[in-house]
Amino acid sequence: MRELVLAVMLVAATLYAVLGGADFGAGLIEPFVRAEDRKRIDVAIAPVWEANHVWLVLLATLAFVGFPPLYATATNYLHIPLALVLLGIVARGSAFTFRHYDPTPGASVGWYTAAFRLGSVLTPLFLGVTIAATATGRISTDPTRGFYALYVAPWNSWFTWSTGLFVTALFAFEGAALLAAENPGIRSSGRLPFLRIARVAHLLCIALGGVTLAAAYFEQLAWFDELLHSPLALACMALATLLITPIAWGFANGRPWLVRLATGAQASSILLGFFLAQYPVVLRMAPQNLTLHSAAAPDATFRALVIAVVVGLCLILPGSAYLYRVYKRAR
Repeated sequence: MRELVLAVMLVAATLYAVLGGADFGAGLIEPFVRAEDRKRIDVAIAPVWEANHVWLVLLATLAFVGFPPLYATATNYLHIPLALVLLGIVARGSAFTFRHYDPTPGASVGWYTAAFRLGSVLTPLFLGVTIAATATGRISTDPTRGFYALYVAPWNSWFTWSTGLFVTALFAFEGAALLAAENPGIRSSGRLPFLRIARVAHLLCIALGGVTLAAAYFEQLAWFDELLHSPLALACMALATLLITPIAWGFANGRPWLVRLATGAQASSILLGFFLAQYPVVLRMAPQNLTLHSAAAPDATFRALVIAVVVGLCLILPGSAYLYRVYKRAR
């Protein structure tokens, strides 16, 4: 049951990284596109930008109920980057709403746009920082160490910041792929739109991915050593690398569905490889890591949780599918 709930958590994280990441990415590339393309961004993300957060809520709820020590430790010692993640979500959502529905926008439109773009940067940046901090082993529960050592040092390193920048670039690329695939009047031949932005974002992903691995190596992280000794994790990273070619070919030859599927598979492979590298550890910390079993709630809790997950997914999945279907048909 523990492995089943953990698998659902990983699927929820993957869906948020792919679907929510594309929405945040659309906001990231907004300053670099033409005015008419900015309207296309609003059309692409308007019906689903808030609905995608259901996967983040599901992930947090399952961690809170199923793995209380993991939830408590992460939200306590990583509360600064997590607060910035939430600030970005709230600022972006509020600004997006007011930018379209303020009856007397006036000069406030500029502030709404600035908040929307700032939120689109804050969330992916500090989401990546937070995820990387769970693998550094710098989290400590020793109360004598001081504020910086307890609440800043765990997420303030070259590895965490490079991971945050990598996630930001990845989301930007996903945003370009989303807009290119949803461009009206697209043909089955010829280049997809936003090709230049997609290329820049993808090249940044590749470069920052290398910087992240180099930082993990020079900081002598146990996560990096375990990555090199995990066949499954290496296979995931290799798959993510191999998918660069079909994504580039799909953009250059007007294959929107290939771009969508390959981009989603690439993001999923990266996320899966990151966590498989340290499984069954779920949070690296001193003096002892939290593992799947040491962080798990009692079996009775998991029995009830599995039932709740099954019932919840029976409601969430059809509702989400119906939302996307209605939206696509309306377009």
